[in-house]
Amino acid sequence: MRGWWIPVTLAGALALAGCSDAPKESKGDKGDPGPPGPKGDPGVAGTTLRVVAPQSSTASCQTDEIMISAYCTGTFTNYPLVPLTSGARCGANPNSTTLRVTIVCAKR
Repeated sequence: MRGWWIPVTLAGALALAGCSDAPKESKGDKGDPGPPGPKGDPGVAGTTLRVVAPQSSTASCQTDEIMISAYCTGTFTNYPLVPLTSGARCGANPNSTTLRVTIVCAKR
């Protein structure tokens, strides 16, 4: 009684193995292109980015912006980037003449 499922399963597998796709017919000629669709709505405005690169070691974004990137250039042994609330500084001395900061700000 318990062994009847093996022959039934085997018979079903053999029956399905005989199924295959019918031979493919050749394709017909390509039709003419249809009319253009309606004009779409204008997209949402993208993010406005602003690069701030002062000749100093400190830079800030405006109050309606957020800083998304910052890096330091100049002469240093250890990377001196110090992130601030809305900007960045390179090194401990805000009046440094050897370090420069560049930041990228985006509108909130």
